[in-house]
Parts: sequence; structure tokens; C-alpha cells
Amino acid sequence: MVFSSIFALALKFFLVTNPIGNCPAMLALVKDYDFASQRKILAREAFFALLIALFFQFFGEAFLSLINIKDYAVSLCGGILLFLVALSMIFSKPESDTVNVPKQEPYIVPIATPILSGPGLMSIIMLNARLEPNNLKVTGAILIAWIGVIAVVASAPYLLKFFGKRGLIALEQLMGMILALMSMSMIVTGISLFVQTL
Repeated sequence: MVFSSIFALALKFFLVTNPIGNCPAMLALVKDYDFASQRKILAREAFFALLIALFFQFFGEAFLSLINIKDYAVSLCGGILLFLVALSMIFSKPESDTVNVPKQEPYIVPIATPILSGPGLMSIIMLNARLEPNNLKVTGAILIAWIGVIAVVASAPYLLKFFGKRGLIALEQLMGMILALMSMSMIVTGISLFVQTL
């Protein structure tokens, strides 16, 4: 039961990170490098994104506790935020081929953040760290999610070649539907916690 809940949380983090949907944008930023360098850069940026996620788990939860946010508010806010992220994934549009590519090698910005560890993921991690009393569970979920994230990011050149942009968009929309269902569960939990306070 504990392991299933950890994997469910890991799936949530993975879907919010949306590495599959972000493949075209990330590859556009490293298109001037050879194939081996692309994989190296993307894997490194995924690792930096992991460090950012872990930072917000430990220090973000302390911030929410400091300002005394109630559990039902955290759950409701998290569910609504997840739903908005899911909608953006479901109704995503193909990105333009003309992406502003920096002349220097990407380093933390913009791939590690905000593409991978963006505001949505930071918020969801903070909210789940606040709701979950077991920090090891959240940390384990983040690490499991990042196994998938790094695998997808390091394989991004292959994925784009195999699925094409349309195929990646279809996968992103499917993941968005799953995330929408998970967001409804958080909203229902928040409503239930609020009713208990009445």
C-alpha cells in the first residue's frame, strides 16, 4: 500500500514535469550540438532540475508551515493547480520551429528551470510535502519520478525521431487526461478535509 502511494505520487510529479511534451523545446535549445553532446547536456539539466525539486520539497514545506496554511487549503489549491496544468497539456499546440536559441550552452536556465522544474512542479511538491507527514515518501517519489524524467530527457532525440511532433503531442494530451483525474482526487480530498472542520 505504501509503495503504491509512492508510485502514484511519483507519477503525479512525472506528469507535471511533462518531459515528453517538452522534448521539442529542449531539443531546439541544443540543436547546434552533436548527438552525444545533446544527450549529455539534457541529462545534466535533468539532474539540476532534480536538485531544484528537492530544494523546494524541504524548504517550501517549511515556508507553508511558517505561514500556517491549512491542509484543506493546500489540497484544494494543489488540485486546482494540477487541473490547470492538465488543461494546458490536453489543449497544447505545436510549438513554432523558430525558437530563440541562446548562443551559449544552456546551463540550468532555461532547461532545468523553468522547462523541467517550473512553477507548477515547485508548487505541487511544496503542497504535497505539506500534506504528507513522511518526508521520505515525498523524496522517494521525486527520485522515482526523476528516473523516468532522466530516461525521457536523455532519449529525447530518439523520441522526437520515432514519434514526431504530432506523436509527442498526442502522448502529452494522454498524460494530461491522467493528470486531470488525479487533480480531481486532490480537490475531493480538500473538500472532505474542509467539511470536517465545520
